[in-house]
Amino acid sequence: MKQLLTTIVALLVGFFVLVSSLFFAIGFSIVAFIMSKTNSKKVDQIMDRESRIIEGEYSDVTNS
Repeated sequence: MKQLLTTIVALLVGFFVLVSSLFFAIGFSIVAFIMSKTNSKKVDQIMDRESRIIEGEYSDVTNS
C-alpha cells in the first residue's frame, strides 16, 4: 500500500513537472519570437539609414 501511494505521488509530481515545463517552453518561444521581430525591425531601420548615407556619399562624389 505504501509503495502504491509513493508511485501515485511520483506520477502526479512528474506529470505536473512535465506540464509546467511545456507551458514555460511555449511562453519562452512566444517571447523569443516577439523579441526577434522587434530586433529585426530595428536592424532593418539602421541598415536602411546606413545605406542611404552611403548612397548619398557616392552621389556627392560622382556629381563633383
